Amino acid sequence: MKKKQPKYLVIYEDVKEKILSGHYPINSRIADGNTLVQEYDASLMTVKKALDILVSEGFLIRRRGYGTIVKDWTKGKKAHLYAVEGSSKRHSGQLESEVLTFEVEHPNADIAHKLSIDVEDFIYRIERVRYVKKVPTIIEYTYMPISIIPQLKYSHLTGSIYKYILEELGLVIQSSFLNVKGVRPNALEKQTMHLTDTDFLMQVEQVANLDDGRIFEYSIARHLPDSFNFETVIFNN
Repeated sequence: MKKKQPKYLVIYEDVKEKILSGHYPINSRIADGNTLVQEYDASLMTVKKALDILVSEGFLIRRRGYGTIVKDWTKGKKAHLYAVEGSSKRHSGQLESEVLTFEVEHPNADIAHKLSIDVEDFIYRIERVRYVKKVPTIIEYTYMPISIIPQLKYSHLTGSIYKYILEELGLVIQSSFLNVKGVRPNALEKQTMHLTDTDFLMQVEQVANLDDGRIFEYSIARHLPDSFNFETVIFNN
């Protein structure tokens, strides 16, 4: 039986269609949160999640004290984070992967929330060490819903998961929400990357979306600081 589409995606798709069709003209204010809650029979958190995707895609902008406004999306200028392309492209020809964990399991409540799925759903839990020029440089903890990324194999993990997603599944990656900070290594990282308690790593926490708004990945990647390079390109709308 086909699984029912999450409510936030229903709201996202409907509001986006209203923007593209001109029901919500450029520079107009869309209905407020309480009105949308009643219209879609959803919680305020669910409505906010749907609108957050449209904000990230460059269709909406929030203005304090005024509401949520339709941006001039026809210019096609959206913020884009190139980190979404994955480690393989950034370290082309230099990267090797060691798979530590590849399991199919139910997510805990926190991971389920990050992926916008239920705890009864199945996910891939992947742990990999990424070697750059034979040096253990990155350790990745990745969670992906099986319903969105089906038939993932061990061979994909030793190469590029994103290549499988883009080229074999034919999916389109739209955006990525990133949080970057410095952290101390845990026991696994100290052992695998030959670190001590006084060392630190640069952590990139990522939630990545497809072009239809679905979240296909939640991941934490921890990098050696001397090889960490984070770039963004931001266009002014």
